[in-house]
Amino acid sequence: MLVQLLRSHPDICSHAEVLSGNKITGITGTYRRKSREHPDFLDRLTIERDRDPVKFLYKIVLDLQGKKVVGFKLKHDELILPEYMRLREEIASDLDFRIIHLRRQNLLRRYLSWYIANNVTHVTLAVEGDAIPDISPVKLDPHECHRDFETTQKRDEEFRQLFARHRNFSIAYEEIVTGEAAKLASLLDFLGVSQRKLTTTTKKLGGDSLRRAIVNFDELRSYFAGSPFAEFFEEP
Repeated sequence: MLVQLLRSHPDICSHAEVLSGNKITGITGTYRRKSREHPDFLDRLTIERDRDPVKFLYKIVLDLQGKKVVGFKLKHDELILPEYMRLREEIASDLDFRIIHLRRQNLLRRYLSWYIANNVTHVTLAVEGDAIPDISPVKLDPHECHRDFETTQKRDEEFRQLFARHRNFSIAYEEIVTGEAAKLASLLDFLGVSQRKLTTTTKKLGGDSLRRAIVNFDELRSYFAGSPFAEFFEEP
C-alpha cells in the first residue's frame, strides 16, 4: 500500500521488492515498460542483479528516471540473511539513503496477516477489481505468536540502530489505512517533494474483528494477560 501511495506522486519513482525473489517483480517506470515490450527483459535484469547486487542497486534501482526521488522496499527478514550482507552494509554506510520504517502497531494483526497469507490464501496484495478471498477463522499457537512478537520487536530495534545515522521516518500501517493526512504530509516533507493527495487502488484483505478471525482468541488473550503484549488483544 505504501509503495502504491508513493508511486502516485509524479515526483517519486517507487519500486517494490526488486532486490528479493527469484525473479525481479515490482519494478516500475521505464523498466516496467521495457518488460512489457521484451518478454526476456526481466530475466536479463535478474541475472544482472544476482551477479552484482550493489552495482544493480545504484545503476538500475536508484535510476531517477526523470523523477526527484527514487525508493524501493526491503523487509527485515530479508536483510538478516547472509546473501543480503553486501546490500545491508552498503545501505548502512551510504548516508544519502533516507530510511522509512514501516511498522504495525498491533503485532497480533501483523502475525495474523502473515499467517493467513502464508498458510491459507497465499495472497498478499489485492487491488480494485480483484476478488477478496473468503477467509475462515484460524487457530494460532500462542507460543508461535509469542516468538513472533519478540522477533519482530528485536528486528525492528536492530535495524533502527543500524540506520540510526541516516535520516529516518517512522510510519505505521494503521496510519496509512486510516489516511492520516498530517502523517502523509510529513512523509512527503521528509522526502522533499511537493504536497499532494496520494492515492492507491490496494484493498484491505482482512476484517477488523480479531475475535471473528481467530478461533482461539480467548485462549490467546488469557495466555498474554499481564504481559507487555496484552494490549494487542483489546477489542474496540
